[in-house]
Amino acid sequence: MDSSNENDKDGSVELIQIDIVGNSKEDNPPKTAKDLFSVFRVSDDSDYEPDENNASDTDSDEPLAKRIKNSKTKKQPNNDEVKKEPDGSFKKKKIYSQKYKKEWEAIPSVKPWISESIHGPHYFYCRFCKKDYKCGKTEIFKHMGAMKHRKHLSTTSSVIQQRFSFRGLLCPVVTPFMKSRTKDIHFKLIRPYAKFLKACGVKGILVNDVMGEGVSLTPEERKTVTEYWAEICKEKNQFLMVQIGGAPLKSVIDMAIHAEKLKVGAIVLMPDLYNRPKNHLDLIRYIKIVSDYTEKIPILYHHFPKYTQINIDMTSFLLDITGEIDSFVGVIYSTNDLQESLSALTLNPEKFIVFMGTDEVMLGAVASGFTCIMGSSINILPKLADSICQCIKDGEIKSAQASQNLLKKALDNIYCNGDAVATMKAAISIITNLPLETVREPLQTVWEGTLAKMKNKLHEIGII
Repeated sequence: MDSSNENDKDGSVELIQIDIVGNSKEDNPPKTAKDLFSVFRVSDDSDYEPDENNASDTDSDEPLAKRIKNSKTKKQPNNDEVKKEPDGSFKKKKIYSQKYKKEWEAIPSVKPWISESIHGPHYFYCRFCKKDYKCGKTEIFKHMGAMKHRKHLSTTSSVIQQRFSFRGLLCPVVTPFMKSRTKDIHFKLIRPYAKFLKACGVKGILVNDVMGEGVSLTPEERKTVTEYWAEICKEKNQFLMVQIGGAPLKSVIDMAIHAEKLKVGAIVLMPDLYNRPKNHLDLIRYIKIVSDYTEKIPILYHHFPKYTQINIDMTSFLLDITGEIDSFVGVIYSTNDLQESLSALTLNPEKFIVFMGTDEVMLGAVASGFTCIMGSSINILPKLADSICQCIKDGEIKSAQASQNLLKKALDNIYCNGDAVATMKAAISIITNLPLETVREPLQTVWEGTLAKMKNKLHEIGII
């Protein structure tokens, strides 16, 4: 007999409604990072981890709506699913379905990888596995202990550790210029300058950043400077990082490919200073474009809102970039907001390295657990910066405070004379006895009278 007639006799007709959204995802702006460049499939059963070689894997390519329909048509009601009404009729029991709760994101062990799913409130998304699963606190913890999830976590973490193992003090080096009208790069000064830093124990070098006037250099000049430092760092066993941002995207990609060919330790990106990212998703997409051309080199983002005038929420940024760009390894945080940078540090320490990128809060940063420090003062007082780190490690708080106070006093007497880059280059020339004070226009070089005054001040406080 026809199945439709049987349903008519029972008096119950099962209706299956499939919502079809008219607008495609391309018509709407992305709401999460996974909307940008990921393909998602919903796993109906997160409790079961099938064999990857088994053809009956629940992670089927079949559409979600079709699989739900098939499961409904195949499923036969049993005594537990139906309830007899007083009038003798049977009615299906209501089955509770757990919805996603934002409070789950506050659980420390879950926070780095969980987020809402684009498939609705009854699913959660795992950033590590790049899949959606049915909601439920029990299901979440079962998934967290599943072999596939642990495999994705350990694989990504081990790759990060292998590619980017630097810890310690990172020096943003300056670019020497000739005292000519054209302000050409004085390449002959790079080697004696590097020798001074090596003698002071500096192990990490960052070239073409803000202190290196990278945005004032042409792409070809930046590549030539990188080549000089790459050769020197290889000889002196120093870790080299190259800042390639702040330029047209095509030039950024070209410099990234060049840096990878030189086998530098990592590349650092600043945002596009003209076509500025409106939110953290725009920034993720920008980094993704660059990473597609350089799959094997670690990438960091330099968060410097005072300089770029772009203040992206780094917590949202790190949460949404998790699992999306394998070569992304961390952030350089050039802001005095220690609490905000500490939130970024503790968010996902197994996957991301966070540098504290300011001198003023060096003591607080080291005491809070930062193992990577970048500061302009490392150009002139690397021993003092190292003593702060060592004193905190040894528990000598008063000595660390004394070193931090001396560092602050020195920087106050330097920066009060003009622009940060120009005055720091003047201080470097005083300390090293190398003619490094010249900056490229539109910055203004510190004039000789101010230079002499700065030298006297530094002598008074015992720096020289």
